[in-house]
Amino acid sequence: MSESEIKELKEQLMHLIFEYDDLVSHVCPDIEVRYVLEFGMDEYELYEIELEIEKLERKLELIEAESNVDLNKIDKKLDKEFEESERQLKAQINEINYLKGNELKRLSPEDLQKLRQTYLMLIEKLHPDLNPNQNFLDLSLFIKAENSFKTDDLEALESVTRILPEEDNQEMPEIEDLKGSILEFEGKIYLVENEYPYNKKELLDDEDCGNEYREMLSELVDDRKEELKRLENKIDERLKNQKKSL
Repeated sequence: MSESEIKELKEQLMHLIFEYDDLVSHVCPDIEVRYVLEFGMDEYELYEIELEIEKLERKLELIEAESNVDLNKIDKKLDKEFEESERQLKAQINEINYLKGNELKRLSPEDLQKLRQTYLMLIEKLHPDLNPNQNFLDLSLFIKAENSFKTDDLEALESVTRILPEEDNQEMPEIEDLKGSILEFEGKIYLVENEYPYNKKELLDDEDCGNEYREMLSELVDDRKEELKRLENKIDERLKNQKKSL
């Protein structure tokens, strides 16, 4: 394989590495924040009702299993059984409230562009898949660059460029290693783009899709509220019947 073809493979791998790191560090977190702010309360309302339904179904089951119903005992049992679910629901609303009250701090468009260009250059110079047999210093510098990119720390990222070795003694990776790394990062990108939160991107970018999803959530909430009411009535009726039989 010619030197130009090897260079082409290196370029391809370099951009795939950057794309993956950018997806994980910036694109996906931004999508998740947008998604939670856009649909979080609607989903929370639905999950809250679903949990209440589960608790009432269990309560009805416990009532029907006893001839002499002790509601305090049943309620304590329910609190214990659903403690973890309640904790998760509370964590969900806490996250929504936190994101509502804390706007994400982002670099200016100019600084973000500089961050990306600098990191792309450092991937080429320091990433282990592009620089086999690198020394400990270079590996340490890349780890610092990677962390600086994740945290949008442009100043720290630029500091890495200032302490790069002056000589360019890059060793050429093996062709098969390059091809293997390309396939690996293509696979990683595919997985990220088909999982949460990236798979919610269309709901945010397509207004019609977003509206349809919101309407669906609203219909589900109305439907589950009816089920909740039905269970409440059934429990009341069961308790009345048991009192009459005493």
